[in-house]
Amino acid sequence: MIFAARGLLVSLAFFAVVYCPLCLLVVLVWQGVRRIGGQFVLISANLLFGLRVFPFVVSVVVTLFFTFPSFWLMERASSDEDAATFILALCSLVIFTAGLFRVLRTQARTTRAVAQWLMGSSSLGSDANIPALRASNGAPALIVVGVRRPRVMVSDMAAKVLSSDELQVAVRHELAHMRAWDNLKKVLISANPFPGMGSLGSAWREAAELAADDAAVASRQEALDLATALIKLSRSSQQWHQPLLVTGLVSGTSIGLRVQRLLRWRMVGRNLQPIRRWSLFFLLTTTIGLAYNYGAALILTHRLTELLVP
Repeated sequence: MIFAARGLLVSLAFFAVVYCPLCLLVVLVWQGVRRIGGQFVLISANLLFGLRVFPFVVSVVVTLFFTFPSFWLMERASSDEDAATFILALCSLVIFTAGLFRVLRTQARTTRAVAQWLMGSSSLGSDANIPALRASNGAPALIVVGVRRPRVMVSDMAAKVLSSDELQVAVRHELAHMRAWDNLKKVLISANPFPGMGSLGSAWREAAELAADDAAVASRQEALDLATALIKLSRSSQQWHQPLLVTGLVSGTSIGLRVQRLLRWRMVGRNLQPIRRWSLFFLLTTTIGLAYNYGAALILTHRLTELLVP
């Protein structure tokens, strides 16, 4: 039991050693990209999300599959950890606790707001072939709510202001957010906080809106309908308060950029399959390589643990 507790302590300490430098690296890389590209950097939403969660995912994988197993197999029974190990482990616990607190707080706020919006809700599917719920009581125009079972909500005001074509393409925009699991991605981003990462998270949210715009339209007329819906609804967006774990049609600060892109819409090749294939190939090759050399990787991890964790 004591040996396992030591392994957990060292693993948490090594998590902090890996996580913090990787986060600093990502922050520096992102700041360099922003200096080159300006305020709105048009990068794939998936790439930005991957960059945002990269430090946390890598740190968790290294901790679970390399640090603790290497300690269990190769560490001697006598205890040699000092105060710095406890401090590093405490830093990891602070990171996990802060992430959990952020997620629970935003989930509670979102749940209260959605419960108010859904009072007396009804389906819109019968009159316009729109798979959405009608909401009121101060609800934003169109939003996706929920993480495990996301749903589209349309406010009374949006249903009155928008034409049938505009409403349908706007709902398709929200359905694109559902297919991309953007609310779940918001949870994952909230779960691993780090100073300086806020602008990267904001850039991902803006890119996710552009990606949903692209997925919602298939013709110039649909692009014009969505641009019109954005213009109509953005005039009232200041009076809406949207919790973090919802995704709204007029959320964000790039409404003007989105409208300009839609007005200039034309059918272009947005095929991301080659990028995805190469990403999957790289991931599969790396996994096979690590599995084939797992013993050597454990030895290297144990040496790094002894070097970096006091």
